[in-house]
Amino acid sequence: MANPGLKGADHHLTIDSAPDYSTWDSRHLVERVTHLEEQLRTQTAKSVTQPGPHFKSKTKHCNRYELLSRKAVSHSPTPKPTRIKTTRQFNPSKYSTRFIALKFAYLGQNYNGLEYHANNTTRNPTIEEEMWRALQKAKLIFPNPNSALKEGEPNWDGCEYSKSGRTDKGVSAFGQVIGIRVRSNRPLPKLKTEVKQEEDDGNASGQSYASDEGEQLSTVDEAFDTIKDEIPYPQILNRLLPPEIRVLAWCPSPPADFSARFSCRERRYKYFFMQPAFAPTSSSKESPDTRNLNSSPRQREGWLDIQAMKEAASKFEGLHDFRNFCKVDPSKQIDNFQRRINSADVVEVKSGYDVEVSKVLNGSDDESNDDSLHTHAPPKIYAFKVQGSAFLWHQVRHMVAILFLIGQGLEFPSLITNLLNIEKTPQRPTYDMADAAPLVLEDCRFPNLDLQWVHLGDYTGAERGIAKAGGSVGGGKYGLGGAVQELWKVWHGHKIDEVLAGELLDLMTRGGGGSKREDEGEEEGGGIEDGFRGSQSQKVYLGGDAPRLVGKYSPVLERPRMDSVAAINEKYRRRKGLLESNKAVSDIV
Repeated sequence: MANPGLKGADHHLTIDSAPDYSTWDSRHLVERVTHLEEQLRTQTAKSVTQPGPHFKSKTKHCNRYELLSRKAVSHSPTPKPTRIKTTRQFNPSKYSTRFIALKFAYLGQNYNGLEYHANNTTRNPTIEEEMWRALQKAKLIFPNPNSALKEGEPNWDGCEYSKSGRTDKGVSAFGQVIGIRVRSNRPLPKLKTEVKQEEDDGNASGQSYASDEGEQLSTVDEAFDTIKDEIPYPQILNRLLPPEIRVLAWCPSPPADFSARFSCRERRYKYFFMQPAFAPTSSSKESPDTRNLNSSPRQREGWLDIQAMKEAASKFEGLHDFRNFCKVDPSKQIDNFQRRINSADVVEVKSGYDVEVSKVLNGSDDESNDDSLHTHAPPKIYAFKVQGSAFLWHQVRHMVAILFLIGQGLEFPSLITNLLNIEKTPQRPTYDMADAAPLVLEDCRFPNLDLQWVHLGDYTGAERGIAKAGGSVGGGKYGLGGAVQELWKVWHGHKIDEVLAGELLDLMTRGGGGSKREDEGEEEGGGIEDGFRGSQSQKVYLGGDAPRLVGKYSPVLERPRMDSVAAINEKYRRRKGLLESNKAVSDIV
């Protein structure tokens, strides 16, 4: 009997006549499988490249799954080529610029001061670094290249940049002002030849003026509004700055010679503190209004004598030499320390500081205390307000430190008079300055200039489409992404922390223990006069969260003196080799 497999691989079999492969030898089976695979590849290629009637005929005997699979392959879209993203180069020459002033505020506790110093890396950024990054990212400034600076370092060359006040690390500001040249929406002026062509066509408008090269130019459009058509600078910058830094206003037209530093005629500072200054002990339950300090200038521990501080603050007013109320910067070689203080006072601040810590103020755990002896009001907030034309390095913090010593009863108000008398006190006694966190540069004023400030929210920009360019509903002040909303987040976080800490403090004063504290027991043991333990280290308040222990207190005028200003400057010149160079010049002359 002949083997059907011997007919060869070219033998054509229909689907109806299925062969009996059990009678085939291995060679013919392999040939048959190879032949069927070749047919399958050919049919698949045809169905993909030429779908249509041919495709349908080939799928006549296919099951539903195979049919759907082949249709999916045949109708699959051709993948698009991957687009390579390219960064479009920004051409500053296509834009006009204008000189403006910006007023902004910041909470400085998390920043290393306002000013950035080249090649000085710090853990926390400076305010200038954050402002420069925002201006650069918004393409608002075009500084000149400076090879001395690293990439990413603030570079103000060519930006006509100036600042009103230099705040130190941890210090805040509510009215800082800078002058700067920025990009403008105003169309670039056209050449006279271009304007002539437009006049011939009947489309020209505008006024002509001379360029720096002497060629006549013309404004493109007189209808350009310098405020409404301009870039919304505060809105754009607030979207790029951290929430602790907020641009408040901008001045469209400061004088051509405007300098935020030298044009500023008055700077106002505030230093905030609480009454009581720190947690009072039970021995200091007596409030300042009921104290009897006729025999001693000392104030009850934790409490400050506000009236004595007000009397002392008034002594700062006028023109005085403040060399004993500052830190000498020898690099500036300053020899004139006279500054005029227009006003100085200690005032109560009305605010929403409503955390109830009455148990701590009363100095007792006993809830049945006589209300006539104690007040259940929350701690009061006070501020030392000082206004002057200019201030020395750390001057305000040194002034506040002396006021705190007077408020605690450790010094008399006459100390300020003695420190301002340079003939009597030519060298500064050693004492620590106050903490930085409560200090705020409240405002920088320019009374001799008519600066028209456009405040955040004065104009929304919706009428001319400026909102699309970076504005928002409410002119960037309110609404989603507005300055108020972002700052609210910061305030809310601190407020919740305040409430939780207040509740915990109140809980601690109510819970457990005897009616007398340990320090009361020590008082009964003797050795205490007027509520102060002679053997205990003196607590000195300097504006921080807690007082400092200084051991036995030594009056300021009895402490060691620092080097004189002349000696400090001479040491710096000698260290820098300036004395030798000056001497050589004098010898030649």
